[in-house]
Amino acid sequence: MCPKVSTIKPELEADLVIIGGGGSGLAAALTAKEKGIKNIIVLEKRGGLGGNTAQATGLFACESPAQARQRIIADKDVLFKRAMDWARWSRINPRIFRAFLNKSGDTIRWLEQMGLEFTVIAFFPNQEPRVEHVPKGRGAQLTKVLAEKCRESGVQLLLRGSGKKILFGKDGGVSGVLAVQGDELEIKTSNVIIATGGFAGNKKLLKKYCPLYYDGFGVRGLPLMGDGLLMAQEAGAAIEDFVTLLKEGPRVDLHTWPLMAIERDPITVWVNNRGERFADEAIGMHPFEAGNTILRQPDKVMYSLLDTSIVQNFSVKLPALDKALQAEAAGDRLKISKSWDDIAKWINTDPAVLKTTIEGYNACCDRGYDEIFAKERRYLQPLRRPPYYAIRCQTHILDTIGGIRINERMEVLNSQDKPIRGLYAAGVATSGWEAETYCSDLSGSAFGYAINSGRIAGENAAAFILETK
Repeated sequence: MCPKVSTIKPELEADLVIIGGGGSGLAAALTAKEKGIKNIIVLEKRGGLGGNTAQATGLFACESPAQARQRIIADKDVLFKRAMDWARWSRINPRIFRAFLNKSGDTIRWLEQMGLEFTVIAFFPNQEPRVEHVPKGRGAQLTKVLAEKCRESGVQLLLRGSGKKILFGKDGGVSGVLAVQGDELEIKTSNVIIATGGFAGNKKLLKKYCPLYYDGFGVRGLPLMGDGLLMAQEAGAAIEDFVTLLKEGPRVDLHTWPLMAIERDPITVWVNNRGERFADEAIGMHPFEAGNTILRQPDKVMYSLLDTSIVQNFSVKLPALDKALQAEAAGDRLKISKSWDDIAKWINTDPAVLKTTIEGYNACCDRGYDEIFAKERRYLQPLRRPPYYAIRCQTHILDTIGGIRINERMEVLNSQDKPIRGLYAAGVATSGWEAETYCSDLSGSAFGYAINSGRIAGENAAAFILETK
């Protein structure tokens, strides 16, 4: 149950103001409270708490109690090197990433002490070691527990209260927050944590910071507007000139789970709107990387092709599949036909090209070798049994990662890379912890970083407050 919005005075005072009530903001608030900070206010622009974290599945962690119980060896040094190699030591600040890794196992302990239960999974096939910790009830339950603990500890949670501007005193440090909750109000404080999430709903910022963005890019996460980035920029923070687009592909926007299970299966055949294969379909098991190649195709669209034999194989595990396929065939995102020429017409491509593609692929299956994309033999299954199926798929934005430059203490930095006194940031609004392409080896990193960076920001803000009192 969410707290009711109370009538507040036009001026408040707090030891710490946290802008954003998602996973990172709630974790920061509760951590600071545990460290002895009495007066904490969380501003949440929407009518509910949790943000994108409430929609997440599992969070990354290494060397956690849950992994130890399952005898999973997830060495933080090995994973550190793997992540840095993935990024080619570019766009990741190794100190920030190391702080995240070092905190992650203890964060699972912290959450388990609140009653949360975790299952450690391999989100992607053959992922080793297993690092994604799925809480019972997923992100929705985790953020609910954090919110309840915040309320119990006396944190003020002000819903429909948004930060507008960070104020500074003559000494150059934070002096308050100009906020809006119905009316404009000022909150006097010397410490602020920005935890507002990304800006997937702000086309202007997407076009400025995300080279891969295009008009019509679907958004699956909350359409956040980048309030924190804009406030930080106005406050003199350094803003990175490149933001990672957390994108997922292929994805057909159907909300029909059987279809979502097959569209990216490696046994399918992918073609672009020219009717040509363009990748080893096995990359569908790593949808973040798959999104890169789909975005390079004409009109940034692909088609996942199947025949009746493949569908029947899937139907054994997915009894609702045939019903879902028939239902979606009435729309414009799926085509069922006994003729490849008819499929080509629906795709709006040359039938001769599509026919050549299918014949060439079937020949590869017969030989057991894909001489173009080296697709594994176990995934090579010809398309010969009608009716045939084509699913239109695109890449979608889950969130943005980055913008605000920070250090490993989550202190916001200015253009000279100096900390702005009293100003911190956490979660996906910050840069320096993820590569240009989301690292699938460390699945759950965005969720994990939200909680861990929130804890780190809360700890350091609390230490600064106690030192200066």
